[in-house]
Amino acid sequence: MLLDIFSAPIASGAQTFWLIVSILVGLGAGISAVDFRSTVFKKGSKED
Repeated sequence: MLLDIFSAPIASGAQTFWLIVSILVGLGAGISAVDFRSTVFKKGSKED
């Protein structure tokens, strides 16, 4: 599915835009997951 999007004959600007968007979303999700985990583990260790 992603390969179809990137190989579709769209303007290179749009291709670059979607590539940047997907990278930013991926980084944001990764950072959020790390923050969430550290917050949960900090709360858990305080309760124990």
